[in-house]
Amino acid sequence: DTINMTLFPECVLARESQICYLAIATITDYDAWAETAVSHHEVLKTLEKNVEKTNSIIQNIIPEINKNRDCLCANALDEAI
Repeated sequence: DTINMTLFPECVLARESQICYLAIATITDYDAWAETAVSHHEVLKTLEKNVEKTNSIIQNIIPEINKNRDCLCANALDEAI
């Protein structure tokens, strides 16, 4: 099981603004049900690794973004009330 922060408000606002939106979620600690607590140092160490992974993901995704925006996001409000 994973407990996370919700992305609901952000994705709704992005849709209403016709902004293409992609969430990248990373896990910083696994101590919710672990027998031993996770230290602040361990969380920061994992977070640092996640930042590196996220930067790599973003660098690989950016060249693939379609500049023409022929997607549902670009026209999300076409049939809005």
